[in-house]
Amino acid sequence: MRTAPTPPAGMPPPRRLRGALAFAVTALAPEAALAHGGEGLIAGAAWFAWSLTPEISGPILLILAVYARGAFRRRSVARPVSVVRHVLFTMGMLTLFLSLQSPIDPIGERLFLAHQIQHLLLRMIGPMLVVLARPQGVLVAGLPKRARRGVAAPLMKSGALSSAYNVLTRPLVAFALFVLSLYVWQIPPVHNAALLNPLIHWAMHLTMLAAGFLFFAMVFSRRDLPSAPPHVLRILLLFATIVTNILLGAITVFKTTVLYTVYDIEGRLFGISPLTDEIAGGFILWVPASMMIVIAIAIVFHDWNLMEEKRLRHGLGYAGPQCGPPATGDQRNEDRTFVLASSKRLGLLLGLAALIMFSLAVGIGVFIVSFN
Repeated sequence: MRTAPTPPAGMPPPRRLRGALAFAVTALAPEAALAHGGEGLIAGAAWFAWSLTPEISGPILLILAVYARGAFRRRSVARPVSVVRHVLFTMGMLTLFLSLQSPIDPIGERLFLAHQIQHLLLRMIGPMLVVLARPQGVLVAGLPKRARRGVAAPLMKSGALSSAYNVLTRPLVAFALFVLSLYVWQIPPVHNAALLNPLIHWAMHLTMLAAGFLFFAMVFSRRDLPSAPPHVLRILLLFATIVTNILLGAITVFKTTVLYTVYDIEGRLFGISPLTDEIAGGFILWVPASMMIVIAIAIVFHDWNLMEEKRLRHGLGYAGPQCGPPATGDQRNEDRTFVLASSKRLGLLLGLAALIMFSLAVGIGVFIVSFN
């Protein structure tokens, strides 16, 4: 039986609580072997280590097949789904496939850096692309007739499922789940245990995937007020997500001790030192993850403008913070001018917020370095 290596000389002893938690969760592992087969992997063969397990590849291929059938059946409707949405869905599903079945998965068992790239694909990029594609209608159309009537229709009419979904996609709930799905699994004893126990590792991936879908379903909701969260709140929560990325990434980058010792059971690949590996993984948490959220902010801002223009065209009035009664006549032109002016102000506000985020990132780095 393999056991996790002892901390190198000079490393401060772990706290008793941390040690107790590590013992409790790793005791669940029948063997101290890596959860997804990263043991025995050599650097020369790492890039050819495709998994292609039926329990993952099968559902992904089935979903793609159902979507393709639905797209074919809906090709002649009055308003067919755009090519862009088809591309977004396909890219999203391929992203999920690559995160779980490509060499990223076994390499992620041996490198903290690769594991963070996998989590970025699984928790953020894949769900973001799929949600933007809005594939629900196409997927339902692609189901066999019996499945549509016997499975899809009852599920869509289920009050319990609808209520649960509405609760889980409330702004603060979805935001909390999204942040916790990252922070909890980055706790060193929990993270180490997940790589030693397949069940815990599956729980890690499933919770990250579910939290990503729920969060971006809330962020990119196309429903109008009052059923959908205000766009201002969505943007504020996205900025708050950047702050959480900066905090965790900076802590991981600027620490001076190795925390995730599970990667040293078989040794880290490509001759990367443990501390360098974890610092590089911290940058993935910090920079690429935050950049994806910046892209999400731009998309929400764009959708907000489109929704305001749509409301004005239909005489529904402005839906922003100063919401008023339906507009008619010259009032619509005044509303359009107001919306454009508000958009410019909001654009400047977003630019200022980005500058503040950058300053905050630098300040956190200086603060952490000064105490190390």
